[in-house]
Amino acid sequence: MFKKRRERRLAELHEELGRALRDPDVAVRARAAGTAAEGAEAAWALRELAAAVAREPWTDDFHETVVDGFCAALRRDDGVRQRVEGIVAAHLDDPEGFLRAWTGFVEEIGGPPALREVGEDIQDDMRERLTYLRGQGWTPQGLDGVGRPGDFQRDLAFDFAVMLASLVVRRNEPLPAEDAERLRGRARALLAEALPLAPGSKERTDILVGLARAADGESWSERAQVGLLIDEALGLCADADADRSTLGVELLSDLLLFHDTLRYGPVRLTLDRLVAGRPGPRVLAEVLRCYDELQMHRPLDQPPYSLFLEALRHPDAEVRGAAADGLNPMAAGSPVEGEAVEGLVGLLDHDDKTAVRVAAARALAGLDCAEERNAGAVADALQRHADSPVPALRAVSFRDALARNIPDAYDRLLHELASPDAHWGFVAACLFAAEDDGLRLPDDIRPRVLERLERLAGSGWTDRCAEPDGYPAPDDLAEMLSRLRERLRADAS
Repeated sequence: MFKKRRERRLAELHEELGRALRDPDVAVRARAAGTAAEGAEAAWALRELAAAVAREPWTDDFHETVVDGFCAALRRDDGVRQRVEGIVAAHLDDPEGFLRAWTGFVEEIGGPPALREVGEDIQDDMRERLTYLRGQGWTPQGLDGVGRPGDFQRDLAFDFAVMLASLVVRRNEPLPAEDAERLRGRARALLAEALPLAPGSKERTDILVGLARAADGESWSERAQVGLLIDEALGLCADADADRSTLGVELLSDLLLFHDTLRYGPVRLTLDRLVAGRPGPRVLAEVLRCYDELQMHRPLDQPPYSLFLEALRHPDAEVRGAAADGLNPMAAGSPVEGEAVEGLVGLLDHDDKTAVRVAAARALAGLDCAEERNAGAVADALQRHADSPVPALRAVSFRDALARNIPDAYDRLLHELASPDAHWGFVAACLFAAEDDGLRLPDDIRPRVLERLERLAGSGWTDRCAEPDGYPAPDDLAEMLSRLRERLRADAS
């Protein structure tokens, strides 16, 4: 009798939790998952929680969702926990193998079917997460040395692995057919509207940027939306009509700029094909920007060094600027590092377009040279422009002086911040050095800098000195000022 009563109560609990795990309120789902992990029958809990994780829509921040309960359920049984730890430890350098093993395990416990195809995009996503897990203590030996099971730090590292694996699988699901067709139709309508407009015009750019940013970052399907739009862009790039091909590479460039880099292989092949066709300046500039985005995401095999070096001498300023941007970090430590530095220094010193000179300066300032003579040439070139009449060049020169501990760097900073129209690059350089490099201003300098920042904040500087092209906008400048002032006050305490 008592056994039947327990079975009935357990069945009622399972029914109640099953409903709650499908509740539209994320907090209700999360509480139900926690209860299931602790009180439900173990096999039922694993099956239902695996299914709930696969339905969970909010993947941007998976914490405090059903995945927390799933982690707890997996840790509840030593054998299951050891199985999961073994999967992670055995595949820290093998994203495809990890995804196959992980989704196979989830299928075993009653969750969704294992992945049959593990494409390049999902592998890239998982590769980044596995690198992060190494930083949390995961090694090929598992979590040895990160406490014992039940210790907070070890459980946290375990939970991170489960959370990130679940996140990657969910983020990389394809769009449902109806949603895909709706997005494709909207994209094609906007592209048809943009096609007759002049390449590079504000009207055309507004349409393409709006389309590129259309993917809903609050949705689990953001990556699938971006992937579909990249496919549309690649289709246009392959069009025999030059106008349509130009439109495609413009959209591709915006998509790679605003989102994760997807379709890495097909994008690289498309760029190589476009270059082989000897494109005009507009297409070439966008192709260079696309190569740069690929390089930033994952270093290119056989980088197109000669293309970028030749583009530094191109008659079109947009092409020269794009080439300068792309050589950082592509040229660092490469066989063409010296030639790249020489070309960038030449642009900085002699180009007749200010935007190109600024692009060259920023590339030089960010170039982590492997050869000492190249690093010296970079330092000398930037120092030559410490008193440039171009504020943006002075700001880049200051950023480099700050990084190299040049003695007069703080005097230059105080002088620049005394101007009511101080260039935002000086504020950004200080903030970057403070937050990323741990810079602490000297005690006799800090209050004077802070006083000047306070004056800028109260003078309308954020509206007056925002960049006309949109970045940094007034809100961006206000955030820079706020964060830097907060950091300097903290350093003083």
